[in-house]
Amino acid sequence: MKEEQLLALIEKYLDGTATEQEKQRLDHWYREQSEQDAVWHADSAKEEQALEQRMLLHIYQHIRSDGVPVKNLWHRNLSRYAAAVLLGVSVCAAYFLFTRKQDKADQPLAVAAPASLSENRFVVLPDSSTVLLHSGSSIRYAMNGRIREVYLKGEAFFDVKHKTANPFVIYTGNIKTTVLGTAFNIKANSGEKVVVSVSRGKVSVSDSKEHVLATLLPNQQLVYNVNEQKALQENVEAQNTIKWAKSDMQFDDMPFKQLAERLSRRYDVSVNFKNKELEKCLITGRFNGTETLNQILLALTETMGASYTMDGKTVALDGAGCN
Repeated sequence: MKEEQLLALIEKYLDGTATEQEKQRLDHWYREQSEQDAVWHADSAKEEQALEQRMLLHIYQHIRSDGVPVKNLWHRNLSRYAAAVLLGVSVCAAYFLFTRKQDKADQPLAVAAPASLSENRFVVLPDSSTVLLHSGSSIRYAMNGRIREVYLKGEAFFDVKHKTANPFVIYTGNIKTTVLGTAFNIKANSGEKVVVSVSRGKVSVSDSKEHVLATLLPNQQLVYNVNEQKALQENVEAQNTIKWAKSDMQFDDMPFKQLAERLSRRYDVSVNFKNKELEKCLITGRFNGTETLNQILLALTETMGASYTMDGKTVALDGAGCN
């Protein structure tokens, strides 16, 4: 197998978009390499397994198709999906893939979520971190030497990919938030206050003079008054600070076509139906709003007995449709 083909297969496998045939090809390649003791690097395997578990934990909502309630998706096919991340590939191939993604991480990015649509926007940064932008908010991402820098206007929920050698820093006016590995929310809409709330991990917040205002742990929040230059740290229920994230991902009896159009805008992809009858299916869903596109599609298709494939930014949905 050519190196380019191998890298493409590995990347699709880790992204969850590989077909059964592609998985078999990768497994066959791995078996051929067994004589060379090809194994997945331990740290990377643990990291991928943790991500997979988080994916499954997030898919916890009630969905129904064509108005008929169906059971929750909790632990559905848990063994199959959790085991998927344990496929062995060589350290050499993992190194090439890591290098390739590192190159992508150097690319600058600017994204805005238009206020006119009243919908949030899910963004995957070049370093694989994710950002959920509140309607009317925007970010600019770029590498400054070794530092990953983000300039935020408005409100956003961040889930940052930890990279010890590449600190992640977010600027909101005069406030600087340094990520120490975490998921957190930042709100700076009015220009009068900046609010940083931590869901997981730890962040350090400082002012324009590099004075550390607080180091926040899970369920802690810092409210900084810009005019008075005063900071108040308090304990909060972090999930309550990001209720806005699910505002556009809770729907009742919505035609699948309409939902697909919403997903297209939210995740910046093109969604197509192979079977037009599938467009008419009515869907009721309750998502947290911070799920990735793969998590959303997995939940929807598993529930409806449908399937999906993803090629770059194009999603193809297929299934029998609804009676």
